[in-house]
Amino acid sequence: MAHIVKILEGFSFIPRKELTLLEALEQEKVEVEYQCREGFCGSCQVTLIDGEVSYTTDPIAFIPEGRVLACCCQLKSDVTIEIPGGCKLKKSNL
Repeated sequence: MAHIVKILEGFSFIPRKELTLLEALEQEKVEVEYQCREGFCGSCQVTLIDGEVSYTTDPIAFIPEGRVLACCCQLKSDVTIEIPGGCKLKKSNL
């Protein structure tokens, strides 16, 4: 079953099931901070407002209550997230 990602600023989309949240955001051209892509650094944290995720690998980075690491989690339900600094879309080079 497909799940929906809603970003507080009003943008929403349905990602492919096999993608991590970070990969799904990147496919939609949403700018998200990241570095290691493996749950080590914690720079890809987003606030999970509503919904449920599961981790593909056990993250090592400290994750405060109410946040998730976008690089190593996948959706278990529809989710609503807040991205630090707001939702910004990457500009196309066309």
